[in-house]
Amino acid sequence: MVDLSLLKIGSPGPFLPPWDNALKNAKLIDTLGYDSMAFPDHFAGFVPESIWTPDITPLALVQPSPHTYYEMSTIMAACAAVTERVKLISSVTEPIRRNPVLLAQTFLTLDHVSHGRTVMGIGAGEIENVKPYGLDYSGQVTRLREALKIIGKIWTTQEPFDYDGKFYKLRNAVMSLRPAVEGQPPQMWIAAHGPKMLSVAAEFGDGWLPTVLRPVDYGARLREIMRYRKKLNRTGQFTAALWNWCILDDDPAECDRMMHTPLAKAFALLYPGSEWKRLGFTHPFGDDFYPLRDYVPMDISREAALHAIDQVPDKVLREFYMSGNADAIVGMLEEYARQGLQHIIMWNGTGMFDLEKTRSSYKVMKDVLAFVKG
Repeated sequence: MVDLSLLKIGSPGPFLPPWDNALKNAKLIDTLGYDSMAFPDHFAGFVPESIWTPDITPLALVQPSPHTYYEMSTIMAACAAVTERVKLISSVTEPIRRNPVLLAQTFLTLDHVSHGRTVMGIGAGEIENVKPYGLDYSGQVTRLREALKIIGKIWTTQEPFDYDGKFYKLRNAVMSLRPAVEGQPPQMWIAAHGPKMLSVAAEFGDGWLPTVLRPVDYGARLREIMRYRKKLNRTGQFTAALWNWCILDDDPAECDRMMHTPLAKAFALLYPGSEWKRLGFTHPFGDDFYPLRDYVPMDISREAALHAIDQVPDKVLREFYMSGNADAIVGMLEEYARQGLQHIIMWNGTGMFDLEKTRSSYKVMKDVLAFVKG
């Protein structure tokens, strides 16, 4: 067995109306002993509204649209104000919709509201949140690198400064808000998967926050980051985190049933085409399909979505989801821990696939948490 006592467990943070329920859930997450809450920064969700119908998901009966999100920094601040110990993580923001100076100010403000419990999870952005809204989705890695330089500068100086980059040009820019504790700004966790982004994580990150990686791939990429860090002589604290979709139930057969529902298959379309090809399948959107770059669910008709869903094979589903009862999930966490995982955000999607399983799925999460905490 692997010692999981140091592993941190995160839960989805509340991001849906009604407001009072969101704050109530934040307090509950804090009380139950979760180490973090993760908050998406989205305009659009991952599901085409063309299939957000009761025959595909019962959730459509209570939530009219899959594209419903509270503004990230507002709900993070509100949850910080009603909790005491849990970390609050953006998972993740980006510098396309949010100017880096605003990001620096926003997360310093959250740092004060939370008394140092905020983590800035940040990546290069998803096209679904950018292109439909008239924003430019190009040069994402260069843009992120420039933004992180600016944010880091603001967090370490009160003096006006200039910056002359490709995407950002500042002259006598100043933003004098300091961290809640001087010299201890919020941590930056970088959402990175490819080689260029892994180098960004190594150069600027205090942590790494990818999504949906097999343990073997997770370990290989973490080692690559650490090699980059060694070359850069970066020796400070670094948190190896992961964000994973979960389907949870005491009965593994129920997990299998929910995994094969149309909506669960729709989410599995987010698995890159290269991963489908490795498993011996062709992604409905092509072998070179990469969701962060290519996926805009609002552009997908019901007919196209249903056709794609019908092509999702069992092997893809079983790699895409962490699925099972508490014992099975603990076994998976041990595999990741062997590869260096230190903090996992278990994004429990069970209730989307069967509303009646929502409460019992969170019991499984509590059982996993209890095992890890000893």
